[in-house]
Amino acid sequence: MSGNGVRFRYYHPAMGHPDIKECLADARRLADEVRPRLLKDEDLTFQDRLRDRRRKFRALCKTAANYLINRRRYKTGNHALRPLYAIWTMCNSCNFRCAYCDNHQGRHYYDIADSDRLNTEQGKRLLDVMITGTPALYWCGGEPMLRNDLPDLLDYAWNLGYFPNMINTNGSLVHRRLRDPAWRKFLVQMDVVIVSLDALDASTLARLWGVDAARQVLVNLLLLRELRRDVTFKLAVNTVITPETIGEARAVFDLACDLDLWFVPVPVNFKHRPEAALLECADYRDFAALILARKREGCKIIGSETLLRRLLFAEPHACLTALKPHVWSNGAICWPCRASVHVPPVDINLLDYRTFDEAYAAGRAQINPDGFHGNGDRQCGGDCAWMQNYTTSRYIEGLVHPLRSGFVEELREFALGSRDQ
Repeated sequence: MSGNGVRFRYYHPAMGHPDIKECLADARRLADEVRPRLLKDEDLTFQDRLRDRRRKFRALCKTAANYLINRRRYKTGNHALRPLYAIWTMCNSCNFRCAYCDNHQGRHYYDIADSDRLNTEQGKRLLDVMITGTPALYWCGGEPMLRNDLPDLLDYAWNLGYFPNMINTNGSLVHRRLRDPAWRKFLVQMDVVIVSLDALDASTLARLWGVDAARQVLVNLLLLRELRRDVTFKLAVNTVITPETIGEARAVFDLACDLDLWFVPVPVNFKHRPEAALLECADYRDFAALILARKREGCKIIGSETLLRRLLFAEPHACLTALKPHVWSNGAICWPCRASVHVPPVDINLLDYRTFDEAYAAGRAQINPDGFHGNGDRQCGGDCAWMQNYTTSRYIEGLVHPLRSGFVEELREFALGSRDQ
């Protein structure tokens, strides 16, 4: 099957799915409208390109230096490691009402008031502090594209030297935001754009998301795909897999493979546990095996085969929470971990400190993070099976066995492959 210039090898349309050919046509019309408003690769000056190369080089040097620091710390039993990346919940507000939404403590982000959310200048101060720990930043929400100052904060982060900048968005606002002159540099400065798409069937998504936005999100995803002709960035599809949506998640996966988009599978968790009903389902296990098979075939799926196998089947893992700090919208780290069950976490406000190391030292003084993952009384008591947990597990293996673990290749895909045409 083919449609509007795309040949479908894996995807097969089903009742309730949007017409992909029509969505592609709409996306191309939108791209023609948006393109003149965007800063494109061809618009970059020699100085712009040089600054971008310096940004990436400094970030990779920082990542390498952190690796050596963390290797020394880990050998001495100090688990307050410098972060692999920081996860910034810029806001809790969201225009969706996803049934699976969970802040790792059993609450929906959109139900949590954040009246103490940082303003633009405070956000810039937070960026000053976070880059002392890591150059990699994951912009999240809620829905981060609801923040009108996101382009200003991203521009500040880009000039500070953050790389890669990664955003997770529901994608519903992309067509509006990219028409706004304030968002002109957004795609040039955002290295990785991850759009959440959990199904293609409109009624399924309406139940899952609590809003009727299925077609617009798909069109916006295709719009971003079109704009990669003009701007180099990595585009990925994030799909939460629940026991009820396995077939639809497979449809999204098939479409992503045909469209040559990166795919991020997310087996659903709640609070600090993976969903047992999902893991025990034969259809899910078949789907997981298919994902691994296509990874071996060369399809674009985030993570190594080792990481994906562990994630998809919720295999036991080691987790060091300091490697993936969650920063609340008010600038505080939930220390040592949001999902801690046995030990109530504390908030460490990064704005009270000059560096990440100072903030971690203050956190250590209240709760010792060493060996925190486990089921003991003074351990977290959780068994989260998110991608971020398995990322930290692979990093730990890389600290202990840098060559034998396959970590070097994992890091290469994460860092050097973070901008993809």
